[in-house]
Amino acid sequence: MLTTTIAWDNALSWSWENAITDLQETLCKISSSIVKFPKQAPPTLILSSHNIPSKVDWDLGVNRALQMIERNDSSLTKVVLARSTRVVPTTNIDPLTWLACLKGEGENAYQFFFQPPNAPAFIGNTPEQLFHRKRFHITSEALAGTRARGSSLTLDHQIELDLLTSPKDDIEFTIVRESIRRKLEAVCEKVIIKPKKVIRKLPRIQHLFARLTGRLRSEEDEFEILSSLHPSPAVCGFPTEEAQLLIAETEVFDRGMYAGPVGWFGGGESEFAVGIRSALVEKELGALIYAGTGIVEGSNPYLEWDELELKTSQFTKLLKLDLPLRQKVDCK
Repeated sequence: MLTTTIAWDNALSWSWENAITDLQETLCKISSSIVKFPKQAPPTLILSSHNIPSKVDWDLGVNRALQMIERNDSSLTKVVLARSTRVVPTTNIDPLTWLACLKGEGENAYQFFFQPPNAPAFIGNTPEQLFHRKRFHITSEALAGTRARGSSLTLDHQIELDLLTSPKDDIEFTIVRESIRRKLEAVCEKVIIKPKKVIRKLPRIQHLFARLTGRLRSEEDEFEILSSLHPSPAVCGFPTEEAQLLIAETEVFDRGMYAGPVGWFGGGESEFAVGIRSALVEKELGALIYAGTGIVEGSNPYLEWDELELKTSQFTKLLKLDLPLRQKVDCK
């Protein structure tokens, strides 16, 4: 399905009829020249890679967040801290080729590409749905807790059990799920959570997952629903205002579009995902790769850093760190 938004202004001699004609001509061009991009990245080597924050500053930030969470006079129970990694390759990164490669990372994920004219491309491969509404029916998903996939079926199952029984990850996941439930209950007649807590497996990562469904009391303004659900505790924290304040005090880079809602409004139907597992790709400047982790009681800054590395690996695997070797990198 191709959804297109058009604008016109009769005062500027760009009438509705002209807009429709131009749109039809564009659609004909697109339909006659569909390009299939290769699911394999060209040999690209990294000239430099720089993390903001650094590992030392990350540890300080996480420990500061834990101190705030543990304070008796603080209502903060979770905060999501993020990292931005600037990678500069030997050649320009083609964002469309990267996006084609990312599609192999998750059949049930959302791939997105957003690029205004003469601007960087914001791309991503996010597994997290913010909401999907069709008339009165609405669904949302809770996703939290992260582990790598195992190298064998036995090890993968052991890691799955560890995630399911982890008290720390259960706290993080429950905060996200219950916050979404309360927000949906404010606009729905009834909210059903099914499944309540299972494992969702992606090619290199597995998460705790729940699906929430409800029936809206009325066809609410879609922007109001979006504003209510975003930002969720999965990308911000809980309570929202306290988490936002700590993020502003701790993070030394601008998140930009990272973790923002990505989707479309369509009258009787709308769908939005959460813009995580994403990167900003700009010609001559390489890419900014984003990742974040939820900090709750029991979090370990060293393990959280490893989780950042795991989440950004779907991008960094497309690049080679060792400059002398020039070989093709297989997306798979």
